[in-house]
Amino acid sequence: MAPIVVGFVGSAGTVGKSTLPYLLEQDKAGKIKLVILHREGSDLSKIPQEVEKRVVQLDENGSEQNKAAVEGLEVLLSTIGGAGIKSQIYLVDALEGSKTLKSFIHSDFGTNWTAKELEAPGLSIIKVKEEVVKRAEEKKVPLTHIRTGAFDVYFFNYNLAGTDIKKNVVQVFRDSLKYGIPITSLSFLGYATTQLILKPAELPNQILQVYDFDPTGQEIIDVLTKLNGKAPEITHYTEEEYQKELLTPGTGAIVAAIKAKWGSNNFGPSEKPKIDGWKGQSFEELTKSYL
Repeated sequence: MAPIVVGFVGSAGTVGKSTLPYLLEQDKAGKIKLVILHREGSDLSKIPQEVEKRVVQLDENGSEQNKAAVEGLEVLLSTIGGAGIKSQIYLVDALEGSKTLKSFIHSDFGTNWTAKELEAPGLSIIKVKEEVVKRAEEKKVPLTHIRTGAFDVYFFNYNLAGTDIKKNVVQVFRDSLKYGIPITSLSFLGYATTQLILKPAELPNQILQVYDFDPTGQEIIDVLTKLNGKAPEITHYTEEEYQKELLTPGTGAIVAAIKAKWGSNNFGPSEKPKIDGWKGQSFEELTKSYL
């Protein structure tokens, strides 16, 4: 069987760096033919010389170059982050009419948001992803949406959702003690995404939930009590704080909204695809690795 031709753009970012090793492994095994798409002048020092590379120009002047770059791709994976997310519309334009494309896995990698939630002023930044989706629908480019929990590095190192494992503090909002918060370790995300790509016919028009942990607030307290030898300090996030933080666009509003989802058990669909072969840590082992 011929290898699946997989384009990959965004290999140097947070998600990209965690996914690249698994894609290279499958490329070496002959299961995929990896094609790195990159901007002119990008750092490609982590890409083996033998892996094919193609330049893209993600602006209004890059139409012909981008069309050539996506030629023959069966799957295109984008892990572009931050300010670059909107530039994916130029990839969509290039993919329009492709005779080989099975699906474009755009840079989603976030939680499920409802239209009502996105009315909050502070969540306006998330609507940029919706612009990419709308463009794909207009151009009839098949998409795959990979949804995740909170990334482990953000949850543990940047106290996402108010948990500070180093200071042994757990923040509670609404009923977060009894409900789970989806957490996605970056290594699992990279592995799982690569495994999903190996079945390209199953990708189009799918919303896939990818996370490997779902601890309740109480389970987090129990793990920290065991690891630190004493119960963590419990603090409380208020409705007033929540409503205030939703007003200002940016990370603070997104974190506030995630706290509300956790406390109300409102993360949306939770069915996960089966990912074979993953040998991960327990939540206790993962937490200990960040202490």
